[in-house]
Order: sequence, then C-alpha cells, then structure tokens
Amino acid sequence: MIKKIYNATVITVFGVTTLLSSPALSEEVYMIRGFMNVFSDGMNEMTQNLKKKGVRAKTIQNGNWGTVADDIIKRSKHKKVSYPIIIAGHSLGGVQAVSFANKLGKAGVPTALLIGLDPGFPVPPPLRKGAEQVVNYKIPSGQNFRKGTGFNGEIKTIDVSKYGTDHIGIDENKTVQKMILQDIMKHVKIKKSGKKTTS
Repeated sequence: MIKKIYNATVITVFGVTTLLSSPALSEEVYMIRGFMNVFSDGMNEMTQNLKKKGVRAKTIQNGNWGTVADDIIKRSKHKKVSYPIIIAGHSLGGVQAVSFANKLGKAGVPTALLIGLDPGFPVPPPLRKGAEQVVNYKIPSGQNFRKGTGFNGEIKTIDVSKYGTDHIGIDENKTVQKMILQDIMKHVKIKKSGKKTTS
C-alpha cells in the first residue's frame, strides 16, 4: 500500500499521466474543443463520463493538438503508446482532429476512431493514412469528411438535425453524446487485470 502511494506521488510530481488505479483503459482518447475553446463544454462532459468508466480520456484546448501528436509520436518510438487511439473534435476541433490523425498516420501511428462533431468552418483536410474508422456527426449544411491519398478506412456520416440540435449545441446534445460515447466504448478493451498495457 505504501509503495503504491509513493509511486502515485512520484508520478504526480514529475507530471507523468497515468491511470494505474483504473480497471479499464481505452488507452488514449483525445477530445478537442472548438474555436477559442468556446461553446464546447460538451467535450469536457464526455471526457468526464469516460473517466468515470475508467477510460483514459483528455480534453485538448483548441490549437494544442500538434504538441500532443508530437508527444505520441515520440513515445511510439519507445513503444510507450497505449492503443487504441481515439480522437474527437467539435467544430474547428473536428478539422484539427483530421490533421491530428493524419500527422500520427504519417509517423506510422494508427488512429482507431476519429469522430467529428460538425467540423468547420474551414473545410477539413482530406483524410490520409492513419484513421481507420471515421464518424461525422453533422448538420445538413455542415462540412463532410473527404477521402485522400492513403486513406483506406470508412467514413460514416450521421445527420444530427433529427435529434433537435445545431452546430453550437451538438456537443451538449444528450442523444448525440450517448451515441459518441457508445462509438468510443466499442473500441475500448477492458483489461481484466486492471493493469496498463502498451503496444
């Protein structure tokens, strides 16, 4: 018991992220907020819901995805990345989610699932090598995800207008949240031992 407390303290002091006490790990889920981090509180809500399920999830401020991607790529060279990697982004965060997955893919790091929540307002870049499965929750006038060179995955588009939501409220819509969380949990592998494993 003392050893566990000591390890947790050392980890906290040096700022290393871990979930040693979590019984289930999805290993790395990243939720990107929208432009200027406004109107994306639903991303924080989903992150907290995932954490309650024991999933290793983190909300990223808009514009910070590059630093996170660099860290993942660096860790991958030492086999310290935990899979699957899942990325979701709202509005501009959805555009950045594609760039995030593309950068990882270029470095040979796969993204198991990429989720867009009405990505925009710039047109998202083409999906390239890296993303294996893509789901785009969008309003009818919203941007579509596009296949680019190297993309061998599948894209599923879901019209959210039938759930009574719009661009701003999509991430806070409970029905959409439930569907997204289900998408994510399908990719989460429960470790019966409760121990963290890496690939």
